[in-house]
This record gives sequence, structure tokens and C-alpha cells, in this order.
Amino acid sequence: LNWLYHHYYSIFNMNFSWLIMLWFFFFTFAFLVKIPIYTCHLWLPKAHVEAPISGSMILAGVLLKLGGYGLYRTYIIFKDFFMIFNNYYMMYVIMGSTLASFICLYQSDMKSLIAYSSVAHMGLVVGGFMTLSSISFNGGLIMMLGHGLCSSGLFCVANIMYERTRSRSLMFNKGLMNLYPSLSLWCFLLVICNISAPPTMNLIGE
Repeated sequence: LNWLYHHYYSIFNMNFSWLIMLWFFFFTFAFLVKIPIYTCHLWLPKAHVEAPISGSMILAGVLLKLGGYGLYRTYIIFKDFFMIFNNYYMMYVIMGSTLASFICLYQSDMKSLIAYSSVAHMGLVVGGFMTLSSISFNGGLIMMLGHGLCSSGLFCVANIMYERTRSRSLMFNKGLMNLYPSLSLWCFLLVICNISAPPTMNLIGE
């Protein structure tokens, strides 16, 4: 009995900080893949290109934001580890957002272009979260809401263009302003919302 008592006491007084840190990395990695950030993003353009319009709109407007919300809630549990590793995460996601923005420059497929812009924007959201201030958390949530609305609208406009021309290539969808002026207006409004021009919600978040 004396051995059992001391064995029990030693087990429950061990230092489990390494296990909690392991959980922290597993949780954050899962949500960073879901958001997704650069280097964990390879599934997103393929999913958007292959998915129907309803799937792309739900994926961009709802499902990607679950990763950001999960990261926001995880901060409450692993606050100490976030305070240790937040600078490394911030540098990583901001650099990834910059690289994703450069990838957008040579995209010709409209759905792929919107997908890579989502990677860039969500990386900026995670970078805001990693500053660990209440203002940045509120700004990140506002930006996620605004991005969910405008990216879903952009996918809808891209699908309408595809139904008209049977191509998602930007090379074959030139001069649509003369044929579909109202569609061009909606495309312009959604694009300026996506680039956070005033007075859109994305600008408030950024």
C-alpha cells in the first residue's frame, strides 16, 4: 500500500507541460490547415476549382471561417503558449500572405484567383489574432465576416460568367462590360470590397 500511495502521488505530480504544448501545436495546426494559411493551402484551390458554385460559396463563406473561430477559441485554453510563440506565428503567416498575393498575379482561372486571395486574407486575419490584443481579435472577426460575404459573391459572379462564356479564364472573359453592364457593376463592387476599399467592412477589419 505504501508503494501504491507513493506511485500514485508521483504520477499526478509530474510536469505535463510538454504534453500541453503538444496539444497546443496539434490544435493550432489543425485550425491553420482549415483556415488555411500558406503551405497548408494546397487543398483549397483544388477544392474550389472542382466544387460546384454552391460548394464554393459555402466553403468560402462558412467553412473556412470555422478555422479562424476555432483559433480564436483556442486562445482561451492555451493563452500562455500563444504568448510564447505568437511572434513566430505572426512572421510565418504574414510572409505566407505576401507569397500568396504574388501567386495571385499569374492566375488566369477566376476561381483559383479568388481561392489564393482567400489564403492571403485569412493569413492576415491570423496575423492579427497573434498580436493577442482585443482590438486585433475584433478586427479579425470583422474581416472574416466581410471576407465571407465578398468571396462568396465573387464565386457567384465567376459562376455567372462561366455560364455565359463556358470558360473561367480571364483571357476569354474580356469585354463583358459592353454585354453585361449590371454583372460588371456587381463584379466591380465585390472586387473593391475584397481589396478593402472604403467604406467596406474589410477596411474596418484591417
